[in-house]
Amino acid sequence: MSRDDLLRVAKPSRYLGGELNSLVKDLSRVRLKFALAFPDVYEVGMSHLGFQILYYILNQNAEIACERAFAPWPDMEKFLGDRDLPLTSLESSLPLREFDVIGFSLQVELNYTGVLNILHLSRIPLRAADRGEKDPLIIGGGPCAMNPEPLADFFDAFVLGDGEEVILEICQEIMASRADREPKKMLLKRLSRLEGVYIPSFFRVEYEREGRIKKIIPLKEGYPSVLRRILPDLNKGNFPPHPILPFMEVIHDRLNIEVARGCTRGCRFCQAGMIYRPLRERSPQKILRLIEEGLRSTGYDEVSLLSLSTGDYSCIEPLLSAIIDRYHAEKVAVSLPSLRGETLSPSIIQKIQQVRKTGFTLAPEAGTERLRQVINKGNTEADFLSTIRRVFSANWLLVKLYFMIGLPTEKEEDLQGIAHLCQKALVEARRAKGSAQINVSVSTFIPKAHTPFQWEPQCSIEEARRKQIFLRQKIVRQGLRFKWADTQLSFLEGVFARGDRRLSQVLEVAYKLGCRLDGWGEHFRYDLWEKAFTQVGLDPAFYTFRQRGLDEILPWDHLDSRVSKPFLKEEHHKAFQPLPTVDCSNASCSGCGVCYGADMLSNLRASEPEMLPRISPPAPKSRSAVFSLRRLRSQFAKFGPARFLSHLELSQAMLRAFRRAQIPLVFSKGFHPLPRVSFSPPIPVGYESWAEFLDYSIQGDLPPEEADSRLNSALPIGIKILKTHEIPLKFPSISDNIKKILYVVRFADSERPPKEIGDRFLKEERVPVFWPKKNKFLDLKEAVESLCFEDERGLKIVIRYREGGLLRPEEALDFIFGWAEGERPSIRVEKLQVEFKEPIPCPMKF
Repeated sequence: MSRDDLLRVAKPSRYLGGELNSLVKDLSRVRLKFALAFPDVYEVGMSHLGFQILYYILNQNAEIACERAFAPWPDMEKFLGDRDLPLTSLESSLPLREFDVIGFSLQVELNYTGVLNILHLSRIPLRAADRGEKDPLIIGGGPCAMNPEPLADFFDAFVLGDGEEVILEICQEIMASRADREPKKMLLKRLSRLEGVYIPSFFRVEYEREGRIKKIIPLKEGYPSVLRRILPDLNKGNFPPHPILPFMEVIHDRLNIEVARGCTRGCRFCQAGMIYRPLRERSPQKILRLIEEGLRSTGYDEVSLLSLSTGDYSCIEPLLSAIIDRYHAEKVAVSLPSLRGETLSPSIIQKIQQVRKTGFTLAPEAGTERLRQVINKGNTEADFLSTIRRVFSANWLLVKLYFMIGLPTEKEEDLQGIAHLCQKALVEARRAKGSAQINVSVSTFIPKAHTPFQWEPQCSIEEARRKQIFLRQKIVRQGLRFKWADTQLSFLEGVFARGDRRLSQVLEVAYKLGCRLDGWGEHFRYDLWEKAFTQVGLDPAFYTFRQRGLDEILPWDHLDSRVSKPFLKEEHHKAFQPLPTVDCSNASCSGCGVCYGADMLSNLRASEPEMLPRISPPAPKSRSAVFSLRRLRSQFAKFGPARFLSHLELSQAMLRAFRRAQIPLVFSKGFHPLPRVSFSPPIPVGYESWAEFLDYSIQGDLPPEEADSRLNSALPIGIKILKTHEIPLKFPSISDNIKKILYVVRFADSERPPKEIGDRFLKEERVPVFWPKKNKFLDLKEAVESLCFEDERGLKIVIRYREGGLLRPEEALDFIFGWAEGERPSIRVEKLQVEFKEPIPCPMKF
């Protein structure tokens, strides 16, 4: 295929997305256009498993097209504003205002200004009351939807609880309503009949003079409260077998598999442990199928088993054994991101380290036994120190510990306990591993809705800082690294976590003052938030620092999490005794109210361990002894949309394509085995290239032509293997063997520089210049071998590869034509050819 043919293939991918496994439907052939919006940046949103699950479920329906949108970084927001462009979807670049529905994923309170920013950039009125019949329906879901009152004025509807089933029911009601040409008010009435759907405009809130809620008044008959929706059985829920594979590195860049939802431990501070009840475990057979399909379709080299406490999963040890047995030879690692120390057995540690040591984070939460009893954590200091010993005895170098300050009943000795526990942990770690390191992370406790501590005050900013300083002085020493959360961020999160509808005005004012991406420290402007509260006339301390009465009407009292309020009050009382509540999966029912009601819900455990099938790895193909270890060199093209990939993103995309193509790569030895693949020196983002190279080592007798065919079928648009040769094992590396590189530089209309200046440069014997990037002088004539004006809009330039760095073509042209910073005309660079010092020998014959 010629260069022009390749460009024609790449040209249709003009959209911002284009990732592997993403879908672009013909929007003219669907009945409903649904935009999934994440009010944070792409790197965060694409790490969220629920976002991918809903994307898959919606696109499984032929009548629905689901596309994605994310909050832009400030430079992208400025780009859109400067050009008067609306925010669009990734898949088809359709402006969000042209979708029928925009569904926001509400994971953390600090993303709320991101919701307003997406609406504003989409040219959609912020407030639901200001939107017309032609505007999209705005809905939200996620853990923050369990108290969405600060957002109530901006949303048409919220989904409480699990969205896998109700999301399609919502879409069906919208399509039926549109077919009947009903006004939005009638559509909202339709939606209110669905279990789990909350319509905030169907309730009115009245306040006492001092700010407490006087009453929450239902405005629709038969709609006094909203019950959280629950998916009873994870095995019957849809899960994406082929998750979208981002080009760029995202926060959790691995194959994420949810093994369980819900938790029965009953930690009194934990909102997720309450609002995701009951416990539902996915069967190990289903998990193994999802892992097989996910790895095959993505090329990930790590699997993360997700739940609120993965170590509590009934079949964790036999499941780990099955995964390691199956994927050990392929060097696929397993991580367990959420663990209780007492569940981290020697067997689990031994299994995880068989491929690659992934990270361990342990959460004692509190520093003393007494305070752990208050929060019903249930683990002991002995459990914790024993786990530390086991982990570092298995040659781990680093463990992360997580604590909270400001918990109810906390005293000075509890803070001392955090410091003492960390010091004891380091002593145990250093006994097992002399170079052991422990990272200690401390956050401020934030009381959340629907938990036994929902009535408790949050400690003030000043008090939290005092405690952080105390711990920093006690903990910081060699081997212990102390990190802490921003107290102002924690305070703001606490305000909105238990806030009411009056905060909608604060949010809008703060957004208009410039608040964006509040969860990112470099963008957080607490001074603007203070100004917003002052302008609106609300005291934020009202929502955080006061003790709420047990009989006070709370902003979320009409939203039923299924965990009963009497149970939460009882747990609140037991916390101050302190008395434990046992894990209901191992004892009798604790009476929380979730199970055995009209829906007959209950904890659902996975099958017994002995029922887990043993999965053996595929039988190895016979390998010729002559070709047991071989080295191949491929030339490949990077063009079209792929020119915007950085070198790191390109190499990651290539390595994952090797896995999908099942190329038998050779790996390095040691604790962190890596594939033996090396690339030619990086080229700048935006360059197209027809002369990129990579070397890779394989085992077996795979012919180069078949390797090319397999790789090209697995590579994304814009990357294509052009040819591959086998080279001797001791042949020089790519970078050591480069002699010179030919580029073509193309200019916009009427911007090509004068040919006379280029001719004058060619006639010079020496052109000494100072190269700022390398902070040294060089002779430009030695670096630039030739310069040839090709036509009215382009020129070719040959640059010699020199020790100490490669001069970029645009840098050379800056020197030649005297362009100062900011004066260079718009150019497009293509790398056409590379000449090597030592040519590739004739390929081996088979």
